[in-house]
Amino acid sequence: MLTYMICALIASLTGLLLSARIESGDANLGGAMALESIAASVIAGVSLRGGIGRVENVVLGGFFIVLVQNGMNLAQVSSYTQMILLGTLLILAVIFDQIRYRIIMSGR
Repeated sequence: MLTYMICALIASLTGLLLSARIESGDANLGGAMALESIAASVIAGVSLRGGIGRVENVVLGGFFIVLVQNGMNLAQVSSYTQMILLGTLLILAVIFDQIRYRIIMSGR
């Protein structure tokens, strides 16, 4: 129960900070952040099957996603193209995760 309370507290603080940063309130404001957070985790090496991954790597994966997005913003890439490229990165990370899993399982 405590875990859910902490998660709700962090989510509400995140919503407040995002609304303050954007200076607007909208129910769909953080819709793209789910893709970004999943992509950061998978790029960091967290297996979608669970049980594999480290917090430090997820933080580095988050920094990588922010670095890629910042570079695309500086290159004036449209937001739709950014979402497509981020989705492509996610698909490639999942493919590499599958390859890694098959290599690990074949070695047993």
